[in-house]
Amino acid sequence: MKPGPKHVLTESIIPLWFLCLSAALPVNAEVASEDNSRATSYAATAQWVHLEDPAVGFSLFYPGDWSVSGQVAATQFAVGARCRSVRIIDFEPPPDSGAAAHVEQAYVQVCVKPLEPNESLDQYMRRIYGKLLNQTFLITDLNGTRTYQAKAQGHARTIFAETRNGLIQIVANIATSPEKFSERQAQVEKILGSLTLI
Repeated sequence: MKPGPKHVLTESIIPLWFLCLSAALPVNAEVASEDNSRATSYAATAQWVHLEDPAVGFSLFYPGDWSVSGQVAATQFAVGARCRSVRIIDFEPPPDSGAAAHVEQAYVQVCVKPLEPNESLDQYMRRIYGKLLNQTFLITDLNGTRTYQAKAQGHARTIFAETRNGLIQIVANIATSPEKFSERQAQVEKILGSLTLI
């Protein structure tokens, strides 16, 4: 897969755009049974940092050489979503490289938007995807939270969940060089394994 574009994608992308971001990354195999034991485990990992954002509604751990930012990829929610990301850039072309130049990066982005009145996650997914819902998403578990995870293959993952803050969309993507890919994949899996929706 070629690395993602340098520029931040706009919010006007249609919902089916996220099919290309769905993932083959396996759900993390080592999920702690309690939040405290998960936090202790990651705190003991050298140079992993804790990030908690009550406004978005999540907590996670990320490698110390990654950075925290806002929106990296377009969100399906368009206007009204709040996003936080953890991200590492392995290569960024010079500013005058043109539109064909690509950033080599990996990131995990979590966005939230309020649910419409009287609408649940299930109702939202049926309204957006209709008859394609069962072909497109699998109901699964992410560290104790029921989620919809996109089925399509790739080096990314798109997950939807519901918390007290609203509707959550998690997008994880790895678009880097072959030399860095295994390391970044392991880091993304570990970040997702530490992610708790609150």
